[in-house]
Amino acid sequence: MTRPRSVLPALLALGLLAMSAIQLFSSSCFVAPPMNQKQNHAGLAGAAAGFLVSQPAHAGGVFWDEILPYSLSISFAIIWGIILGFVLLRLQEAFPE
Repeated sequence: MTRPRSVLPALLALGLLAMSAIQLFSSSCFVAPPMNQKQNHAGLAGAAAGFLVSQPAHAGGVFWDEILPYSLSISFAIIWGIILGFVLLRLQEAFPE
């Protein structure tokens, strides 16, 4: 004969789900609405100015001096870590406890 299961955990889960849905769909939020449109345009203009002033990565040798060496060294480190992981895995299989 089986014991009847308690309904309490299911009710607690449904209550938590309902409270989460109420909190998610309520009108109050942590971010304040924008005050006026001038602030939005000022932020947009600042971002656009940053993009207009910056040079592309291939200009001035930045690609060959910085981007390529770092990307190659990170790729090598990741591949070397994978190789060492497989070596350690094989060593663990060779010498079981």
